[in-house]
Amino acid sequence: MSQIDPALWGFASMFAWGVSDMLARYATLRIGGPSVAMAIQGLGIAPPLLMALLLRDSPWSAILNLDFVVLAIMCSMLLSVGYVAFYRGLERGLVSIVSPLSAGYLVVATILTAIFFDEVVSTVGWMLIFVILVGIALTSSSGRSSASISGVWYGLTAMMVMGIAFALWKPMVEDAGPFLSVLSVRLLSSVFLGIYLIVRRSVRLSFPRSTGILLVSAAVLDSLGFISFNLGIELNPVSLIIPIAAAYPAVTMVMAWVLIKERVAGAQMVGIVTVLGGVIVFSAVT
Repeated sequence: MSQIDPALWGFASMFAWGVSDMLARYATLRIGGPSVAMAIQGLGIAPPLLMALLLRDSPWSAILNLDFVVLAIMCSMLLSVGYVAFYRGLERGLVSIVSPLSAGYLVVATILTAIFFDEVVSTVGWMLIFVILVGIALTSSSGRSSASISGVWYGLTAMMVMGIAFALWKPMVEDAGPFLSVLSVRLLSSVFLGIYLIVRRSVRLSFPRSTGILLVSAAVLDSLGFISFNLGIELNPVSLIIPIAAAYPAVTMVMAWVLIKERVAGAQMVGIVTVLGGVIVFSAVT
């Protein structure tokens, strides 16, 4: 396989996730963040299911393994919370703040795997974690608008919860492969989010056609991003795929600046660039 081929998996994830998040932002303004989270998880079941059915050697028996089931339930519950925080952040906060902060989940996941799974983090890695934390502090301390403050809190919540979830993700991919692992988590997350919406009595069974198009497009792109990422790390060096895929907030931020003319304070921009740059470099060296 040529050197350019593996990189394409990372670029596919980057653009798919980046565009999906911007489309989701438009949808959240119409039906609310939690409903968008539920719709994207539910609609996102189709792509991995289709791929798993098309591949004859899909390890279906692996998803019935008790260890896999426990991990999938835990991961899905955590991601459900993370997705609600993330999409609520896109609804009420600034996209340019929520997107890069939430991308810090990679750092959280790395710290947790170092503590609990004995994975080694280099000295450079720990230095970059400190740089990212400084960027988070700059992003959090500057800007006093309600949208800015909301974006910070929702972004940090999504970062922490999703970081814990992704620390549990790799064993599932190793056991069931990229398609069935995504399918399992999507399915369970849809159930948990559905229960959440029913309890809150905020279930929406119908919405305008234009909103439906936004949701379907965002869901398909989100799932394709996960599939590309999982295929990439399964077939190629992780050090090549993750740094490229981790840059997806840059795609969302550029779209926010161009399409909705979103702007942030100067110090916050320094923090945002520090966080995003730190995450990309960190993913390259860990």
